[in-house]
Amino acid sequence: MKLLTKLNVKDWIFGLAARVRQPGNSLPGETFANRKKGDSGEWLAYRFLRSRGYQIVARKYKRRSGEIDLIGWDRQTLAFIEVKFRTGLEHGRPEEAVNGRKQRQICRVAKQYRIAHKLCGINYRFDIVSIQGNPEEPSIRVIKDAFKELS
Repeated sequence: MKLLTKLNVKDWIFGLAARVRQPGNSLPGETFANRKKGDSGEWLAYRFLRSRGYQIVARKYKRRSGEIDLIGWDRQTLAFIEVKFRTGLEHGRPEEAVNGRKQRQICRVAKQYRIAHKLCGINYRFDIVSIQGNPEEPSIRVIKDAFKELS
């Protein structure tokens, strides 16, 4: 009987998660199309960085205070990477969307990551992967050390 209850709860949780991911059930301010575009941008950035020698150790690292898209080692430096994808330039270049508020949020989550993984005294930096164009033929640019840690 306990197994049946656990399975029913598990099914309910997975069903709830599936409903949240459907169009029309997005988070406030987020559309399904935006999330899909963001996911494809993160995948493009992941493959691009791997081809450039990055060793990616985390994707979509989430904490209460926010999320970091990718975390990876670039030789001896741990990079906390924000991915921005824009199909057009009517709202500016992708990297311009990483404003002071977003930078502070990334810094907070990066600090939590370093503490949780006991990574004191390491070299780290904050990179931005800027993707423009369509997913089939994107223009991808890595901006290393895009900003400094903010308090």
